[in-house]
Amino acid sequence: MSTVLTRRANTPRPAGTTPDAGEIRRAVLGLAWPSILENFLHASLGFVTTLMVARLGSAAVAGVGTASQVQVVVITAFFAVSLGTTVLIAHAFGAGRIEAEGDRITKQSIVAGIILALLLTPVTILTAGPVMRGLGAEPDVVTEGAKFLQLTAVSFVFMAVMFILSGALRGVGDTRTPMIVTMVMNVANIGLAYALIFGFLFIPDMGVTGAALAMVLARGFGMLAMVAILYRGHRGLSIAGRDGWRPNPERLRRLADIGLPSMAESVLRSGGQIVFVVVVFMLGTAVTAGNQVAQNAMFLSMFPGFGFSMAATSLVGQSLGAKNPERARHVGMTATRWCLLWMSAMGVIFFVFATPIMEFAASGDDKAAIISSGVDALRLIAFIQPPLAIGFVMAGILRGAGDTRFPMYSTSLTMWLLRVPLAYVFGVVFDWGLQGIYFAMLLDTLVLMVMNLWRYRQGKWLTSRIVDAGDEAADAAATSPVHGLVEEPEPAPATAGR
Repeated sequence: MSTVLTRRANTPRPAGTTPDAGEIRRAVLGLAWPSILENFLHASLGFVTTLMVARLGSAAVAGVGTASQVQVVVITAFFAVSLGTTVLIAHAFGAGRIEAEGDRITKQSIVAGIILALLLTPVTILTAGPVMRGLGAEPDVVTEGAKFLQLTAVSFVFMAVMFILSGALRGVGDTRTPMIVTMVMNVANIGLAYALIFGFLFIPDMGVTGAALAMVLARGFGMLAMVAILYRGHRGLSIAGRDGWRPNPERLRRLADIGLPSMAESVLRSGGQIVFVVVVFMLGTAVTAGNQVAQNAMFLSMFPGFGFSMAATSLVGQSLGAKNPERARHVGMTATRWCLLWMSAMGVIFFVFATPIMEFAASGDDKAAIISSGVDALRLIAFIQPPLAIGFVMAGILRGAGDTRFPMYSTSLTMWLLRVPLAYVFGVVFDWGLQGIYFAMLLDTLVLMVMNLWRYRQGKWLTSRIVDAGDEAADAAATSPVHGLVEEPEPAPATAGR
């Protein structure tokens, strides 16, 4: 696999000159498609587990699904640290200072992530049962869900380190390595999950406990693989050596400035999603199971959004770090157009094939009720796709510029002032069921899109300067032979570029 480095990407252009559209398209697609696949693989870890657990009955699938929603609140905290790492690394890379700053940024991020994981793990284990009961789950659902949540909490440290190292590599334009590691991790999880859930040879069947243990082991493997890669050194980054591990207040402050708003955004969004699930629980276990299947399908559709958002974050950060705002603007528009195309296509699939999707995933005594409620949800989810795509990438652009506060405000306001209260009103008060709940989500998504578009069109993000001329080692880095270079990934496969 060859890597092409080019000065054209970040070289300042004369006023009025338009950056090469083909180069930007290749860069966006080259970063986006591995991120899309990586996100698909991360989510399929839970999706495959849910499919296997579904054979154990509706209580098991509802318990695991709800526990996964609770776990997302914790996982998003690690994603926030990872995002801060990506932005700082991308700006340093664009400014030609990756050799001076990259290793230290990565090490500081790992330290922050491990501390965070060690704090959240015991809290999750101790509160798993009360949280599940507080969500209104029925006793058998609480039993299965709490068990799954407590066991998988052991893997929080594994996830924190893996996400942060993946974020560092995205900052220098490598999305393939995290994708490959995640792919191998998933293969291991599928084999382990099957053996531990249903039993194999001398291994007894362990049900939900086996599903949780398989996930922990798979995530541990993923972390070890990423550590091994970065310890040897990769794309100018290395975590070897003792230097850079001692907490540095200035670097941690910068990481917190970017990561904390994203963490708050993620926690508030995930907290709102949990309340959203509470509303769904009011409609019964069968509807809850149907919602979980619909949610898993929706997560699949969101992967292009995550992928193009990540590509925009990395490339915008690199471009602004190199003081090339015109390229940053074109990167944003290119990522938005492609994301809109992909997610709209997913919407068409959901609308046309809603019934076959639900028939494939649903099982148990309540299968007919699960299918009926899930089909209505999927057809509304189809209409959510286009505004969700635009909102996703707009937020990614702002994050790449270091503006993580506005996405926090827009997401939190629309979640708590629109989605949650309207879901209760439409779904429970008006008795529209799951269809009413997803109609509330559609309204929330439209308003979120408008808010992020407004912030983007203001243009203040184009003047972002995260890496200052007075930073440590700036003079030495300015003469580095890689100054002003942005990695241009290999072109995406032909099918992605059509």
